[in-house]
Amino acid sequence: MKRRNFIKSMGAVGASALLPSTWPTAFNMSTMYKAADAAIDYAGAQIAAPATMPQVINIYLYGGPSELSGNLTNIVDIDANSQNSYAAAAAFGPDILRFQNDPNGGLITPNGFWSGAGGDDMQFMLDQNYMSVYRTLMKRKDGTRSHRESILMNLKGSLDIENSAGVGTRIAAMLYQNRANFEGTTTFADGSAVDMDNVILPFVSFEGDTRAFATDPDYAVPLLLRGTTLNEDLQDPYTRLNNGNATKLDAMVSKKLADPAYVSRFDKVINSNDLREYLAQKIGSIQSASGILPAVSNATDAAALGIAAGTTMSYPANNRYSDRLQAAVTLAIENPSSMYITVGGGIGGWDDHNNGIDNYPNRMNQLFAALKAVALHIKYSGTQTGGVTGTPGGGINRRTDNIVINVFGDFGRRVNLNNSEGWDHGNNQNLYTIGGAGVASAANGGATRQLGKVVGRTERVGDPGTNNQVTEPQAGSYEIEPMSIAASVYSYFGVQNSEILTADPDLNPAGDTAIDETVAGEPALF
Repeated sequence: MKRRNFIKSMGAVGASALLPSTWPTAFNMSTMYKAADAAIDYAGAQIAAPATMPQVINIYLYGGPSELSGNLTNIVDIDANSQNSYAAAAAFGPDILRFQNDPNGGLITPNGFWSGAGGDDMQFMLDQNYMSVYRTLMKRKDGTRSHRESILMNLKGSLDIENSAGVGTRIAAMLYQNRANFEGTTTFADGSAVDMDNVILPFVSFEGDTRAFATDPDYAVPLLLRGTTLNEDLQDPYTRLNNGNATKLDAMVSKKLADPAYVSRFDKVINSNDLREYLAQKIGSIQSASGILPAVSNATDAAALGIAAGTTMSYPANNRYSDRLQAAVTLAIENPSSMYITVGGGIGGWDDHNNGIDNYPNRMNQLFAALKAVALHIKYSGTQTGGVTGTPGGGINRRTDNIVINVFGDFGRRVNLNNSEGWDHGNNQNLYTIGGAGVASAANGGATRQLGKVVGRTERVGDPGTNNQVTEPQAGSYEIEPMSIAASVYSYFGVQNSEILTADPDLNPAGDTAIDETVAGEPALF
């Protein structure tokens, strides 16, 4: 059977994976999808379809990152009330309390970031309008600080979570049940038309096991629409090893194809191998492109990477995050129909109850050095209005200002430096959101993303000298719930009433609205 006919007959990624509740009973939905479909009115989404389909890369910091790297605005007050002084710690010294323009030196950047813990790269991305920071991502609806409940409260950004649909699956269901709004209206970033029955690798995770070949009989969803897992080498579950079993299987299939009497009997085997071969070839072509990086023409951007203008960029070496983030960005750039990519697993390790002052700054330095490379990889790999024009890197003829990156975690951490030189769980954290200058939010009346600002003011609260020092949003400051991140993602795909996709009958009955990205930023501190 020809590949396109095969895809059409299977419903490809679209048809079955995005099955509505009225789909024929011959197709069995996964347990996750059944549970999600019962609680969410996907067809009730009010859609203002975008002209260009967004691509979202979700980077989840498992364990809950401290906000301090991105927010030292309260550090003098924090230090005066903490159980243990930051200024007295050998890892910091008094520079942690001073601005960079202080005659005696300091570690606080103009927007209150922590130089030495990723802050200089944050400041660069903010100054160049590549990133915005929301400092008041605050859990108020459910104040629990346990990992599991916090992950469920913000959907962690993955495809599915513990018998409930995650962000990727909810996007899939919304797109299919409202497909008429998108087909004929929306294109992918390379200008190709959106066809829900022929979307390749739309939902990809760089963490965990793939469900593509799960034997669960309740998960009888065609391969193309299931969440697929890749690794940092872009290795995939479709590539078949060249071993004896594969050779025997190929010989068997060839033999049976020669006899029409057996074609129907072995049709599923033939189709499965056809699809595996096609996807393996597709991912193989993306692997081949993974080493092709663009030249950086702008002198400021080039200097930030430590290269001369016009030189081909690279990701930082000896960096624990570079390979995985480069792979995720490569997938997004090379395959415009990858609409939701989630990155975690190797991005974990942020549960800094002890020894945080030694480990945390190093991790943040590495993370934001890699994210700076990510921002420039995306910028210089495509052509887009208001961005880089001319020959795109690697010969890619597409815009890349439709790619949005969100970075956050389970929750925040306290700002008290405890007796183990770490931080315990808190409820306020930062959201770092990068790129996507060409993406419009339906929740903001079609306004495009506004980057280059810090939103939200915080203050220290808690009894002095106890392990109860935290930051909270100042009165009147703009603040958001963690689930608002998911709501914003839905709004990028055109959903105007995204609260219906974030509602949960137990944890969040009313749901949450998308982030108001038109809110003005705070002024620089110096």
